[in-house]
Parts: sequence; structure tokens; C-alpha cells
Amino acid sequence: MDKNMTDIEDKHKEATLGQLLAHVSRLVGRRRRQKLAGIGLHHAQGMILSLLRHEDGLSQLELARALHIRPPTATNTLQRMERDGWIERHRDSRDQRIVRVYLTEKARSFHEEIREMFRELDRELSSALSAEERETLKSSLLKVHHYLAAEADAEEHCCRLAASEKKTEAEK
Repeated sequence: MDKNMTDIEDKHKEATLGQLLAHVSRLVGRRRRQKLAGIGLHHAQGMILSLLRHEDGLSQLELARALHIRPPTATNTLQRMERDGWIERHRDSRDQRIVRVYLTEKARSFHEEIREMFRELDRELSSALSAEERETLKSSLLKVHHYLAAEADAEEHCCRLAASEKKTEAEK
């Protein structure tokens, strides 16, 4: 192993868990972006297509929550995807306030290619670890994810509650 690699590893040994997670996330995100750019998609757009493949017709709000992004950010991303022919948006037949998102034929035709890109990336990531290490890492990351997601959901609920209270005060 060369000296530069040893220096990098020594630096990372001193890093906090959060710093390491952020760094690995950036590296994985870069790989995903590179792969998706080949077919004209951005990272979040690939995630949206993946969610819709599992459950077509999710609402914009459901997609935003699943991706842990703000609804206006989701709306902007969905507008670009609609413009580029990846998705269609339609008002819910029972509740016109809800906008549902559906895959187009274009998105469906790329389904297997996108899936294979993600499988390939997973194989790349997995090759650095033994089967036992992969399971341990996955289990640990899921615990951290559940903890942070629950905290984010509670924070979002508090923000909605505070906004509702402000609105009520303003109406008095």
C-alpha cells in the first residue's frame, strides 16, 4: 500500500462516525450520479423512479417524505422530470388537492437499465466487504436510518404544528 493511502486511512480513523458517513455518502452519491447521468437523470430523479416502480401513483407529498426532502424541492424535481418525459402528474380523482405521480412509457423502458446500474454499484460496494461485514454494516446503517428518520418526522410534525398555531393566531 502506498504512503498516500496510508495517510488517508489514518485521517479517516480519527474521523467521527458522522464525518465518515457523510464522506461515504458523497462518494456513493458521486458514483450514482455518474451512472445516472449516462441516461440523463440526476440522483434524486433516479430515486423517484425507483419509488414509483414499487408503487406507481404516489403523491408528491409521499415522495417528498420518502426522500426526506421538502415538498417544494420535490415539486421542482418532478417538474423537470415531467418536462423530460419521465413522469406524468395528475390530480387525485377523490381529492383534487393531491397530485399523484406516474411513470411514463419512457421511464418504464429504462427500468431494467436503471436497475442494473444500481445492482452494479451494489456489487462494487459489496466487493470491499465480506458477507458478514455487509450484513453487519447494513444492520447498523438501518438502525441509524430509523433513528434519524424518526427524529426528522418528529421535527417535521413540530414545524407543521407551529405553522398551524401561527395561522390560528393570525386569524384571531
